[in-house]
Amino acid sequence: MAGSDGAYTPGDGPMAGVLADMPEVFGRLLDQHVPDRLGRCTACRNAGSGVVWPCTLHQIATRASALHASR
Repeated sequence: MAGSDGAYTPGDGPMAGVLADMPEVFGRLLDQHVPDRLGRCTACRNAGSGVVWPCTLHQIATRASALHASR
């Protein structure tokens, strides 16, 4: 997780740290990975029942956005 100063720490995972420098990418992920009326991610649809929202990509993009804002 973020340190007390909001800086990236290894607990954030490598993807959030990388995406924090790409606001257009994490912004697009946040725009596209939203819940449908059943609480499943609209972008992570598959042939099965879908992925429960918030999906992994939404969670990573949310953390990247927070890291970006703290810089």
